[in-house]
Amino acid sequence: MVYIRDSPHTKLKENRCYVASETTQDVRESPPNAIESYLRNHTANNSQRTKYLVYECSRARGVSCYGWSDRLAGIVTTFIISVLTNRHFLIYFDMPCSLQDYLIPAEYDWRYNSSITVNRTKSYHNIKNWAQLEMDKYISGGVDFNEYFTEDIEFLMMNWDFIYDFRNRPSIESDMPMITKFHQADIYKGIYKFLFKLSPLSVTAFNEVKKTRNKMACAHVRVGQNPNMPHDGNGRKKMPLEVLWRYFDSLNKEEFDLFVASDTDSVKEAAKNRYPDNIIDTPGNITHIDQRGRNDPSEGFLKQLLDFYILMKCDKLIITEQTGFGILASFIRNMDDGLYCWRRNLLIPCSKYTVNDIFRSGKFTAVKPKQP
Repeated sequence: MVYIRDSPHTKLKENRCYVASETTQDVRESPPNAIESYLRNHTANNSQRTKYLVYECSRARGVSCYGWSDRLAGIVTTFIISVLTNRHFLIYFDMPCSLQDYLIPAEYDWRYNSSITVNRTKSYHNIKNWAQLEMDKYISGGVDFNEYFTEDIEFLMMNWDFIYDFRNRPSIESDMPMITKFHQADIYKGIYKFLFKLSPLSVTAFNEVKKTRNKMACAHVRVGQNPNMPHDGNGRKKMPLEVLWRYFDSLNKEEFDLFVASDTDSVKEAAKNRYPDNIIDTPGNITHIDQRGRNDPSEGFLKQLLDFYILMKCDKLIITEQTGFGILASFIRNMDDGLYCWRRNLLIPCSKYTVNDIFRSGKFTAVKPKQP
């Protein structure tokens, strides 16, 4: 479907965090699948729970939350732990912008309000990458998480996926049967669609991306060579762009719009110069939402979210092994075909169910991070 709307409400001229408007119509969500039905049944009595587990990515802590895929991995992991501990799940996310201005609750109200902390005990846990090793006995062992989370309100910062580890819990089939019954990709898609839908602001911005053809072919290229973000992954492998151009060249340009999401301005400029009549783009500057470079992280928050949603809508999608951003988009998109895993000089046909067979390391695989 082509979305074109001449609306003046969501222009990225000021490039700051925006507040959602109440007047824009929201998009319709697809019917809930089996995972969403399970989650709805599980959370039916959530308001009666007196203890909370809160995913926190806030300015107040002054700690890094990393990029979008790290944050989504942390949100999903925290949500799963909330089920295992029978706690009310919430999200406290205001860095660099308030998440609920861009994404709003779909089936479950996850919005945090500080009023819940009044006369309650609370603690904060920062469990990133290697720090999970100290939690193995809770994550994959048989030890009750409630021996670790003992306060009324537990704030948790995580950035890793542990679905493979949760499957090793002796009681996981009774505690959360969907972990044993469904593929990791479907679990992410189910939880994401259960928690999130685009806010009115984001719907308007998404509809203003000028798509003129019925199909889209897209690629996510992460190379870490953007001078706007000097601290972002300069050691990443350089992707041979001729592989991408050769694939785009083979497509019928009367049928496909082309879209390239990247951390590097030069890649996007090369795509625009090579395919000036077919390329589409999201407005704003490329920034890392967790790193201040030449541009403020808030400048790129909406742009990054729009990039993510466009990748999820693409008929053809190319993802690289050096980032979770494209992998997550492949998990959540509504189609399984038309996906290619880009490794060095090869575009390998894959699906959301085989991505981890091709990309064997990273936060969404069974490979544990190494301690520094």
